Amino acid sequence: MLRPGHFFRHEKTAEFITNHPVILTIIICVTWTLFGLIGHDPWKSEEAVFMGYLSQLRNGDFYFEFFNLKNGTLAGPLFYGVALGSIEIFSPLLVAHDAARLTMAIWLLSALFFIGLTGNELWGRTQSWLAPLLLLGSVGLLVKSHQISATPLLLSGLAIFFYGLSTAPRLSSIGGLWLGIGISIILLGTTLQNIFIPIITIALMTLTNFRYRGLRFLSSLFIGGLMVLVFTGVWLTILYKNDPLLPLQWIFLTWDEAIKLFRTPSIDDLAYPASILPWFTWPTWIFVFWSLWIEGREGLKRKELQLPIMLWISITLVLGCADINKESGLMPILLPFALIGSIAATRIPRGGSNALYWFAVMTALCFTLAAWVYFSASYFGFPQDLSDHLSKLQPGYQPGDRSVDIFIAAVLSTTWFLLLFNIKRRSERPIVIWAINLTFGWMLAVILLFHWIDERKTYAPMVRSITSNLDIERDCIITQVGPAQKGLIAYFGEIETTDIYLDNENQNCNYLVYQDRWDDDHQIGSPWSLIWEGGRPGDRTERYRLFRREMRSK
Repeated sequence: MLRPGHFFRHEKTAEFITNHPVILTIIICVTWTLFGLIGHDPWKSEEAVFMGYLSQLRNGDFYFEFFNLKNGTLAGPLFYGVALGSIEIFSPLLVAHDAARLTMAIWLLSALFFIGLTGNELWGRTQSWLAPLLLLGSVGLLVKSHQISATPLLLSGLAIFFYGLSTAPRLSSIGGLWLGIGISIILLGTTLQNIFIPIITIALMTLTNFRYRGLRFLSSLFIGGLMVLVFTGVWLTILYKNDPLLPLQWIFLTWDEAIKLFRTPSIDDLAYPASILPWFTWPTWIFVFWSLWIEGREGLKRKELQLPIMLWISITLVLGCADINKESGLMPILLPFALIGSIAATRIPRGGSNALYWFAVMTALCFTLAAWVYFSASYFGFPQDLSDHLSKLQPGYQPGDRSVDIFIAAVLSTTWFLLLFNIKRRSERPIVIWAINLTFGWMLAVILLFHWIDERKTYAPMVRSITSNLDIERDCIITQVGPAQKGLIAYFGEIETTDIYLDNENQNCNYLVYQDRWDDDHQIGSPWSLIWEGGRPGDRTERYRLFRREMRSK
């Protein structure tokens, strides 16, 4: 029987997709990763803070400035070094924040690649390609992973470490090599507290599986330990050549910052991550519970399931003792979820598989229509009510000529629609469709909506307006603003600021940037006088004021 959908099916294309799932997975992973990395300013998030740090490091002596970063140890020297290297390489072609974002692609693609290798090591090639699709298909990974932060680097380090751990009982040398590289990336690229994730995972595996108590695994640990010592030694040697005191200073600073992040978790601390976990890990958590149900107690006795569960426990213990107040803190949990979920993803009952498939299709269809409607309202002024609402949110928005964007978005929408009919009915179809839909939805959002979103969220015009009111010769500038805004002032304004208190009698700054709310009646008196007031267009919450000191005490 010929169905209506068959009119849109190209048999050779459908056969190729069915017979070459790994190639399809690679295309999806690369497209999903690269789209959205360039073309917009840093927004108010971790990205803003890190761009402020990168600007500070780039304009001064790296080693000296690194130890003067406020909360700079939220990322390690590897993170900053690779980002700065990318900025220098691509500086003729890309602005600094776009060049720095390209390093996120390195970490994300390596995480997806090694999570696929781990799946291949644990349960063979037939299902190994499902783990990367489940990982990138998790809703929580989408937006934050495309912004500048140390979290993608942590994902990469954990994925490499876990591949080494899964390989170690069979190939001690190769396993030890990747163990060492993964742990070194975590140690030198993120906070010290994250190093406890691989340590606890190794300890748990030695207790639960006899293969991790043999001489071969001990040999892997020895090789991995040597790798960590070598990489760490290189960094300490570089520090020593710049100043003999810097190695000890880095060790104490890193340890101190890690200890500060640890705390005894309370109910309130756990409430936030628990509240966002269902949507953050959607739809991966469905496959996780199904895999655990299918495998049962017998599955818990096998290394293939023990490994990701132990990693899950380790990540939960470490993150549970840290203050998680943002979504990116939960990203590491997606790694074991993707691995566990891919175990029995192909064994979901037909009814459940169809339900997930149609949910994915309808969700993507609704989002596609919404993206086009919102774009039409912002560009063509139709529908009128929505256009008026968007104009209130972003007064004076100028979309410019978007004809090329419209053409590309139309091609993408058509391609997505036709591709739906060329995915044959198989047990893993819901995962493939969800990953494809998420990728195409992300591409549409970037092309159609990011221009308006960037105009609304960027701080660049506001910062340039502030700097235009500053004298060329000035002592220093006090900023009483949030950490993200401080970073953006440093980046866009190319000025160094301090956050010393106004009542500090020893300060001699002649400018003050002060942040409050538009409905706040707080006044700053003598010797400060207001010379500028403003904010982002359409932002009815944040207000920024620039003050100049009229009289300075000698």
